[in-house]
Amino acid sequence: MKRIRKTHPPREFLEWLKENEGLDCSYAALQGKEPYTIFKNYLLREQGFLCAYTGVSISEEDSHIEHIKPQTVCRKVPNPGNSYLEDVEYRNMVACFPQDGGDVSHGYGAPIKGGWWNEEQFVSPCQEDCERRFIYGWRGKVSPAQENDNAANTTIDILQLNAKRLQDRRYRAIVGFFGFSSKRKTKELSQREAKALLAIIGKPNSRGNFQEFCFVFEQLLPRYIK
Repeated sequence: MKRIRKTHPPREFLEWLKENEGLDCSYAALQGKEPYTIFKNYLLREQGFLCAYTGVSISEEDSHIEHIKPQTVCRKVPNPGNSYLEDVEYRNMVACFPQDGGDVSHGYGAPIKGGWWNEEQFVSPCQEDCERRFIYGWRGKVSPAQENDNAANTTIDILQLNAKRLQDRRYRAIVGFFGFSSKRKTKELSQREAKALLAIIGKPNSRGNFQEFCFVFEQLLPRYIK
């Protein structure tokens, strides 16, 4: 999980909220409107085109807007001091894989979480310490960084972050990144290359994209260098 640094929503989204003040200012009313598309693309750029929960690369075509606090438990009346509903709260929305937020066929991520919610037992990608709460192994498995971190344990289970398909995908990415495969013609990453990559792996490229599972490599590179 890579931390998402929330700042301010796009102007078009704020204008839509203002225009619909006192009217139907809900997520359902937002969908299908131009500000919705602008807002979704904004979330993708904000996250460097990584799924908020799994870290897989995503685009507009294979992602959906996810409510960290599910819509089913969002407040049904406007928040105090606001005229809009909780399900259009900018800080509660992120972009996630897959396109259909209800498609559980992949076996992991947002669709598996569904309507479950326990704020104290869920590590949100918007939390400042979220990256430090998990540790990744060379085989692609994720574990809580602290054994007694119940929220990290629960988050792994609720999102099925160790589902075979996702763990295998992380493992293949690790093998490719470090050049471990005997079938590859390229040699393993040198110490010099590893140190150079460590300095830039947590940064987006010129198009604003983070490398898929960059947060995993950021943890493994120092171990590899040692």
